[in-house]
Order: sequence, then C-alpha cells, then structure tokens
Amino acid sequence: MNKEIGCIYFLICFSLAIIVIIPTLNNSAFAFLQTTETANNTNATAANNTNATAANNRQIPKPVQITSSDTKTATNGTSVIVDLQIKPFPVTKNEDTQFKITFRQPSTQSVQVHVDWNFVISKMNKVVYNTADVYGQPVQHTAAGIVFPTYKFQEGGEYLLKITVVGINFIPITPEQALFDLKVS
Repeated sequence: MNKEIGCIYFLICFSLAIIVIIPTLNNSAFAFLQTTETANNTNATAANNTNATAANNRQIPKPVQITSSDTKTATNGTSVIVDLQIKPFPVTKNEDTQFKITFRQPSTQSVQVHVDWNFVISKMNKVVYNTADVYGQPVQHTAAGIVFPTYKFQEGGEYLLKITVVGINFIPITPEQALFDLKVS
C-alpha cells in the first residue's frame, strides 16, 4: 500500500513539474528543447521579415560583414560583445580556418568568463558546421571566455556565422546572437 501511495505522489509531482517547468523553458537558455515545428515557424517568420522580432521581443540581429581578421559586435541582447578573430584572413577554401571567439563584457571590454555558447556556420541556410554536433552537446561552456573552433571550408562563397550565448556565470539567459557574414574565396 505504501509503495502505491508513493508511486501516486511521484506521478502527481512529476506531472505538476512538467506542466509548470516546460512552458518556462522556451524563454530560457533551454529554448533548444522546443519542438522542431515551433523552431521552424520562428525561423520562417524571421526569414520573411527584415525587421523581424524574435519571440522574446529582441531584434533579430543583422549580420556584420567581416572585412578584417578581427571583427566585433554585440549580441542582440547586448549582454556580451563577441570579438571574432580569423586566421588566416582572407579565408580560402580547402584550408583550415582558425576562429578565436572572445566574449567580452560590454561595459569594460574585459573578457567575460563562464559563458555557455554555440557556434554555427551555414551557407544558403544549410548548416555546414555546428559545435553542438562536433561536441555532442547542445551548448558548450567556456570558463576562460575564449574559444578556438576550427573549420575547413569546402567551397567558396558567402557564409553566415552565428554565435549564440545562452548563459553567463552559470546563469541561463534568453538566447542572444551575434551574426557575421564571411566571404570565402
């Protein structure tokens, strides 16, 4: 009898937790848990509207054109400045490209430690590199605030680099992005 009551209490508590917690995840760093249909609808809305606003009422950032080996921009929520350095520059296909991503505090420009992040490279809306796939985790954590992903571009052309920040100092934040346009020859 006690086992049955314990199981019933467990099921009630578990169900209540799911009902309360899951809706709050979409506005947190765990938004990646949303369904694919929801993600596709959000992306379609953003793609069809040049002044689109994300579901969290943040402006979707416009990509910054990379014209030198060191380019900086703030995330769309301005929680961090993303300093992107690329070697060698200009980037050519079939050659390893080293990215140095430094997360900086907006007020002091000092390195922001303990950042949860992801880095995606896409060409014509097709993902060609994603740190989530490389490391087998949806987001990565850097204690030092500096990361060094490497990628070898197989083709020349226009690429979009997307750096997403989902947590700072072990505290989840609403996902913020910095976008960069890169030409590969």
